[in-house]
Amino acid sequence: MNRIGRNLTIIFRTERLITRRRLAVVQQQTVLMALAGLAALAGLVLLNLTLYLVLTTWISPAGSAGILTAGNLLLAALLSVIAGRISVEEEIAPAVEVRDMAIADIEDELEGMATEVRDVVNSVKSLGSNPLGSLSTLLVPLITAALKNKEKS
Repeated sequence: MNRIGRNLTIIFRTERLITRRRLAVVQQQTVLMALAGLAALAGLVLLNLTLYLVLTTWISPAGSAGILTAGNLLLAALLSVIAGRISVEEEIAPAVEVRDMAIADIEDELEGMATEVRDVVNSVKSLGSNPLGSLSTLLVPLITAALKNKEKS
């Protein structure tokens, strides 16, 4: 039973760690996107003004504004793609592995306990038809369980 409690604690802690890391990455992505937006906005305002003044010497003001708008949209798309590539999966892979191992261990422990309970139930059922022969089959699982508990203590 101690293993089950320990594994449940491990699962809880790893889930909490995984959630914290995912939240931290989302926060980092949000902050980086906001900073990128502010920097891009300040830089683009000045760059757009400069390029607009340069382009108006060669083409019409409407053409200059169109070219600058297309450039701004391409830059925004590039920044969005870069921010979208930030991933948390590599960071939390060890925690996911530990959690999965703990879940597998709990499943194994519960399966072993279920087998022991089935053995005791079958022994109790057969106790009525053959009391002396069934007594040994009833005592063996009980003694085994008692020894396991004594070893764990």
